[in-house]
Amino acid sequence: MALYPLSYRTKGRDIGVFSNPSGRLSNVRQATGPDRRPNTATQFFGKPNSYIEFPNNGKLDTKRSITLLAWIYNQGSAGPIFNYMPNGWGVHFWMTSPITLFVRFTRRRRRRFTPHLQYRGVKRRRWQYVGATFNGRTGVAKLYLNSRMVARKRIGRFRLATNYPVRMGARVGDSRFFRGKISCMQVYGMALNSRQIAARKRRCFLKGKS
Repeated sequence: MALYPLSYRTKGRDIGVFSNPSGRLSNVRQATGPDRRPNTATQFFGKPNSYIEFPNNGKLDTKRSITLLAWIYNQGSAGPIFNYMPNGWGVHFWMTSPITLFVRFTRRRRRRFTPHLQYRGVKRRRWQYVGATFNGRTGVAKLYLNSRMVARKRIGRFRLATNYPVRMGARVGDSRFFRGKISCMQVYGMALNSRQIAARKRRCFLKGKS
């Protein structure tokens, strides 16, 4: 559905096959990424005006199933990695503490909440490859850290609230802002498994780096 390297070369541009509209960058800068190369990640400053906002013309609307993948380097406490609906709560993938990875797959109808998943094992100031999946056929949601499943929960079958624009870094009206670096944000319209997630770990890496 989308592939945002978040590098100096691509800024907020989607280089995937769907070519979603580019994100609008606000008070961010490029930084060294997980491939240890300069300008292959985006630095967020943990402020209300430090974010990227992505339009959603329907190609980010996965409806039934979804996988969200990213490299993160957390330097703060809590804030959004990928939050559908900039001023509300569509599907949202967050850090909710310095070490806690969190996801909630909000229902499309009336944006009703479902049971969340979280994992308190993210290391601060270290690049971590994180992921969240929901399988609309089975109703199972999962969280991943470095391609390993760390949480699983059956939350039911429903349509996802993914029919909104997306914010990274800051949510309108919220006092929590992501401080740190994010690279290679990926969105898929299916629930990938551990092997498939691992295969996409270096999707944005330049050749010659592992």
